[in-house]
Amino acid sequence: MKNTTLGSCIRSLRKHKHMTQSQLADALGVTDKAVSKWERDISYPDIALFPKLAERLGVTVNDLLQDCREVDCTPSKLLQTFEVSRDIRTPLHIMLGFVEIAKHNYNDPDALLRYLENIQVSGEYLMSLLDRMMQERYCANESVTRGTLPLNPEDLDSYLKTEVEQRLGRQEDYDFSGKRILIVDDMAVNRQIAAEMLRQTGALTESVEDGLACFSRVKKNPAGYYDLILMDIMMPNLDGLEATRKIRQLSDPGKAGLPIIAMTTNVSEEDRRKAMDAGMNGFTEKPILLEHLLTQMSRYLCK
Repeated sequence: MKNTTLGSCIRSLRKHKHMTQSQLADALGVTDKAVSKWERDISYPDIALFPKLAERLGVTVNDLLQDCREVDCTPSKLLQTFEVSRDIRTPLHIMLGFVEIAKHNYNDPDALLRYLENIQVSGEYLMSLLDRMMQERYCANESVTRGTLPLNPEDLDSYLKTEVEQRLGRQEDYDFSGKRILIVDDMAVNRQIAAEMLRQTGALTESVEDGLACFSRVKKNPAGYYDLILMDIMMPNLDGLEATRKIRQLSDPGKAGLPIIAMTTNVSEEDRRKAMDAGMNGFTEKPILLEHLLTQMSRYLCK
């Protein structure tokens, strides 16, 4: 297979169309200097320009990029980036679209709920997509994929229609009234999100910014004061794993046995194993899938 560069592809196709650099630049709304840099492989066009660039040169995006290979004939980083961008833009388009629609229909609760469900399902698909990309490129021997969401953006439309209808028909209520939950996360916005999610269950929440503050709260308050801890893993001062180990070593069995669920962006099997080895009882990924989190929490709060 021949090795070519994007610059040589653009230059060859431009000349075949009898276009000057200036004419191509005008058609794309960029400067002559930008086109010159592309053709000399000094820089790449913006990802968003590729569809228009391919159209002006009389080819498809794939035609434009298919000959751009690395030395070992694998797809170029540029081609991989474009494919990732295309896959990610589909659920993002859906999510941002429904946000815009929701802003104009906030007085219609039924419609608003449907829009929010579409946003949530699309967000879950996006997380599944990112997990799968990470699995394929960085941890091929580990499983990080969530659920059985569709693998291709083309399937997302039909999946949305069926999944949203099913979810609207199976709203489940969790009652954690009177239960006190300690939320441990170094980001204030994450603590706020978790607290708002739990508010609908009737739970009482407190929050701290790191594992050191968490350990101090558990040690200071009497056994039974907290019913469960939601613990981030990567935090300053004292991370979630070490904080869990210190809690498990407390002499008071009521404190040492406090249920702790990891709530983290570290989603590999190795991360799960480390959490369990440290003494955690459960593991949930960020962004949080509320039903999954509440199901785990119910094992310890609904006995």
